[in-house]
Order: sequence, then C-alpha cells, then structure tokens
Amino acid sequence: MPAQPKLQRWIDLLAALLRRKFPAEFETLRREVPAYAEESRSDGTLTRMFERDKDELRALGVPIETVLDESGSLSRYRLASKQFYLPFLQLAYDSSRPVRRPKGPGYQALPVLAFEPEELDAIARAAHRVAALGDPALAHEAMRAIRKLGHDLPVPHEASRGELLALEQRPDADLLHALGTALQHRKRVRFGYRSMHRDAEGTRDVEPYGLAFLSGHWYLIARDISEERAHGQIGDVVRDTPTDGLKHFRVSRIHDVQVNAQKEQTPDFEIPATFDLGQHARSRQAWELGDAEQVEVVVHFAVQNGFTVPAMQLGEAMPGDPARRRFRVRRPDTFALWILGFAGDVRIETPAALHDQVRSLARATLARYDV
Repeated sequence: MPAQPKLQRWIDLLAALLRRKFPAEFETLRREVPAYAEESRSDGTLTRMFERDKDELRALGVPIETVLDESGSLSRYRLASKQFYLPFLQLAYDSSRPVRRPKGPGYQALPVLAFEPEELDAIARAAHRVAALGDPALAHEAMRAIRKLGHDLPVPHEASRGELLALEQRPDADLLHALGTALQHRKRVRFGYRSMHRDAEGTRDVEPYGLAFLSGHWYLIARDISEERAHGQIGDVVRDTPTDGLKHFRVSRIHDVQVNAQKEQTPDFEIPATFDLGQHARSRQAWELGDAEQVEVVVHFAVQNGFTVPAMQLGEAMPGDPARRRFRVRRPDTFALWILGFAGDVRIETPAALHDQVRSLARATLARYDV
C-alpha cells in the first residue's frame, strides 16, 4: 500500500479527534486513520509517525490535548471543537435570524459572535492601517484575518473615507501648484511621464479635470488629448458619460510641466457640468487607476457570501444574470491578482486572455507550495 501524503494523514487525524466528545487512545485513533493502520510497518514506526504528526499540528496552532487515563498515564488525546473552530459570526441586527450551522459533530455547540456595524468597520480600518505600515508579514496576517471574517460578514474592502493613509513619497509642491493653476484656469498641460503599464517615457498633452488622493498617491485625472490626436479623434469623440476617456496619471511620475500660456484668461476646454470629481474619485479601485486604455471584463461570482457580495458591488450589474458583473480595468495584472484571492469562487469569463492569466497565476502559486 503506497504511503499517504502527510496532509491526508493530518486531515484524517483531525477528523477522528473532532468527531469525539471524549479523549481517545492512539489504538482507537489508528482504526480511523488509514496511515496508522498499515500492516507493512511496525507498531513503533506508526507510533512515532503519530507523535510527529501531533507535534507538527500543535506547532501550527492546533490545540491537541494530552490527558490522563484511569491509571494516571498521559495516553489519551482530545481536540475540543470550541478550541478548534472559530465561532459563527453575524451582525448584531441579524441576531433574530438563526445561524445556519453545518450538519455534523462539533458545529452545534459552537457559540455565535455578533458584531455591531461600527465594530466591523473599525476592525476593517485597523487591518488596513496595519497593512499600510510596510511590514509584509504584518500585512499578510492582517489581510488574512479580514478574509476569514469576510466569509460570514460584509467586511469593507477599504478603509472608510477620511482615514489617514501613509504617502509613498511627499509630492513636489511646485508641481502640484502648476497643476492646480491649470485646473483653476482650465488650461491644457504638457508634461513628461513614465507610463505605469508600459514603463516607458513619453510626452503627454492633457486637459486636467481634477486632482485626487487615491490609495496613498496623488493622481491627475485628465483627458489625454495627445493620444486622441494621434488617432485622429480630437474634437470628434462622442462620449456616453463625462468620465469616458479620462485617465489617471500618478503625480509622482509627472515631470517638466508646461501650462499653456496662450490666452491665459481664456479656458482651453470645458469640464462637463455633470462631472463630479468626488464621486469619480470615490469609485476608483486599484485596477482602474493608470493611463492605459480601459478593458471591459465580465466576471462570474459562483459563490455569494460575506466576502464576495461586497466585491460584486464594485462591478456593474448585468441584466438578466445577478451572478455576473462588468468591470472596467486599466491594470489587468492587478485585477488578476484580486480575482486569484477568491480561490476559484470568482471566475473571469471575458476576455479570454485575462482568464488564462489568472489560471497561470494559480498554477504558479500551487507550484510554490507543492511539496
């Protein structure tokens, strides 16, 4: 009989312990863990395997207890479900609705932990503050905690408005002043820029619509008229909304700003009266920022829970199918990593190239943990 993988042994051992209310001896456990019942191995070898597995699980945080038997020997083992499972989570205003408990031993006795919406918001903001400190290990643990809460609760994906964030670097005051002057007088601007998605240097001519502080960076929100001119579109572009064609230029990548000095008191362009800078900035996600062209991405949410429902709200609803959402993406790599975090519960349908990119990321991730 081929040796079972260690992970399978661990799962079998945990299942054997969790289904019991009382401590069990190794001889009892080995009848339910196939790897411990192999006839080709001696009892001593199997006992040492069990001891190693038990110690390694304890090192991972699994609270397996060793308890006394009738003769006073430490030969029995117990794993209480209350110490192993997290409590069921719910919002305080949903407390009148019974919690859906899975069938099986252990689940029925678990307590319920209720959060006030303000408490949940405070937890989310604290986690994002920790993640912004710059320590990768702390950021990983903070975001892992939020993902666990998100399976049962509608955890906010971002810190609330007004939350202080750390700047990557202090913006150049003269640069911001020049851009602010151009905004005030609605003058076109030319500047050098290193593209975020191509990492290439170039010159841009833009019509600035506003400055916004997003995800710890200042961005200039503007129409790139140099690109429209290159495609012969300037003056002929028809837009469905005031935000069509707008790009987000990270201010830290802008240099050598030249504000159009001709007819200083005459605006070069008009910002649509229906454009709302605050509303536009509030809706921006990491994959929407940058100067690349937007790509329309259709996403299917196979599971709807406390983690995926808030994510669905970030996309546009599609008529006739509540499980699908449309996203407008400028940074496909960032969006692919976001989708990967849902562990298969969320799938990209189109474009096919981005769907394949997520699959490649998943295979590469699995390969790193293949032991």
